[in-house]
Amino acid sequence: MQSITTKVRWIVAVLSINLITIIMVDIWLNMDQKYDAKVINIAGKQRMLSQRTVLELHRLLVNEEGAYEKLQLAREEFDQNFKKLSAVTSDYRGFSNAKIETTMMEVHGNWNRMAGLIDRYLVGDHNLNDLKAIYDNGDSTLLLMDKAVSQYEAYMMEKRLLAYRIQIILALISFGIILYMGRMTLQIQRNLSTFLERSKTLSGKEAVVVQSNNELDIACSHIDYFLKNVEEALQSAADAVEKSEVATSGLYGATPEAKNLLEQSEDVIIQVGEELHQTAARLKKLKSNLEKTNAMKNPF
Repeated sequence: MQSITTKVRWIVAVLSINLITIIMVDIWLNMDQKYDAKVINIAGKQRMLSQRTVLELHRLLVNEEGAYEKLQLAREEFDQNFKKLSAVTSDYRGFSNAKIETTMMEVHGNWNRMAGLIDRYLVGDHNLNDLKAIYDNGDSTLLLMDKAVSQYEAYMMEKRLLAYRIQIILALISFGIILYMGRMTLQIQRNLSTFLERSKTLSGKEAVVVQSNNELDIACSHIDYFLKNVEEALQSAADAVEKSEVATSGLYGATPEAKNLLEQSEDVIIQVGEELHQTAARLKKLKSNLEKTNAMKNPF
């Protein structure tokens, strides 16, 4: 059976671990949400860039000024963002799962096909079928990026739900430990009340008047009163032994039976005195421990 001290240590350790874990989960959620917002922003921008590429190509067809440069900038930005989301060394790679990776590979395939058709169209091969394929691939890229954004949002929500579940479980464990602490405190209070009643029984309930509401102070006072009575009994026993020795010193020359009886009586008195001394020592130790406990309870 574990002692109360061991139980308290386990309770403090478990509560500390729970608290630290909850704090760490909160920190992780806050850091994760910052990256989540960036990932969603980049993925959303990819949808816009896929359509902007097709739009700038259309403007180029009607000879709008600056359309070619805007087209190339849109394509370069799309490629850079794609590397941020998909590169192995990217900080954002950890914010995706297998479904997102599959969708992004489909996006990459559509985008590469569209890029090849655009390059061929720009060198002068004005093929209407290629132009239609560019538009179709642009629409497919848009739909795939919509799907990717939804998958990112779902995956991020799953992570948040997992973190919230962990926090709820830890909170329930902490609540259970607090209830157990309350139960243990009531048990300690009952044991202390029983001990106090027994200490009163030792000294007599009306024998000691204590100006304190502290149970340990009251118990110490009763034990101190009983200890004084024991010390007085020890002194009385010692006096009785001395008087007995004086009174019986002249009888040692009598019959051997009388001498043996006197020696046995003296041994009994000495043994009683030793037992009283041991009892007094134990009571002093108990009182000292109670005073130390009370001092720890009230350090100020």
